[in-house]
Amino acid sequence: MTLYAERRKKVLSLAKGSKAVAVTPANLLYLTDFWGGGVALVEPDRTVVVTGPLEADRARELAREAEVVVVKRWVQATEELVRRTGREEVAVDDDRALRKYRRFKLRPSVFLEARRSKDEEEVKRIATACRGLDRIYSELQRVLKPGITEWEAAAEVTRAATLAELTSSGSDSALSPAILASGPNGALPHAELTSRKLKRGDFVVADIFFRYRGYNSDATRTFAVGTATAQMKKHYAAVLEAQEDAMELIREGTVCEDVHLAAVKALERHGVAKYLNHGIGHGVGIDIHELPAITRGSKTRLTLNDVVTDEPGIYISGKYGIRIEDTVHIGRKPTVLTRFTKELLTVG
Repeated sequence: MTLYAERRKKVLSLAKGSKAVAVTPANLLYLTDFWGGGVALVEPDRTVVVTGPLEADRARELAREAEVVVVKRWVQATEELVRRTGREEVAVDDDRALRKYRRFKLRPSVFLEARRSKDEEEVKRIATACRGLDRIYSELQRVLKPGITEWEAAAEVTRAATLAELTSSGSDSALSPAILASGPNGALPHAELTSRKLKRGDFVVADIFFRYRGYNSDATRTFAVGTATAQMKKHYAAVLEAQEDAMELIREGTVCEDVHLAAVKALERHGVAKYLNHGIGHGVGIDIHELPAITRGSKTRLTLNDVVTDEPGIYISGKYGIRIEDTVHIGRKPTVLTRFTKELLTVG
């Protein structure tokens, strides 16, 4: 059975007897390897992609195991789905164009659950994106110095990503193409880029995320500009210890909350747990944030072929932030996909 047949099978199994329709580009990509304007009806032997003349040629070129149906006007795409699904109930990931048809049920979890366990091709693409991040961090290490602005540093990051054939991830948490938060801006976990110039004695939180052929990478490193105080170094060591303790538990069968609490306990030993204000990790795939959530209260167990992050941090308002993040594939043996050093590096 092909990868795309396996994906269709998973979606239809989770739909539990319903047909399934994907409206969002992320789910269209998952089912066909085509990202663009269109909607997709999942069938056991193929996916029917309904699109307009603008995207028709590209859909025919890129969509795998798909029948491409071209409509002249976008309203006709809805009509085509209604016609092809007869009177059956349909699970749909976005129902805004289909709400008047009561048999189309909003069930995005069908697609999110199907996408959680990554197949061989998905892991390969995520790993390639992560290797690109390692190269970007090597370049960033040379770029960061007193006097450069966050925007200027981000421009170099974007340039390096483009040369590595990576594309922008986009994020539901921030507008900027990457997080490069210097000094007190680092105390904002999802800081937007600013024109602030880096200064000697700053920490810079660099959270970088780019796609390779639709699949995301995610890693964060924190750099010291010029010098770091003894307290800054102690705080950095505490976050690194928390990340390593959490990493020890990232394996098949572990309860997600236990991973989170392992990091929290490490921060508590150093008296800085009060400065943590987010979960320790999340799934990564076509979206930058996917299942599972590694956070307090999550009783979900990690499963084989999850791809997740491990990213504790502390954020001291008005002073600085520190975050260290890796992307990890949970195979028979967990594999860290982002390998740039986590040693505290002094730049500039």
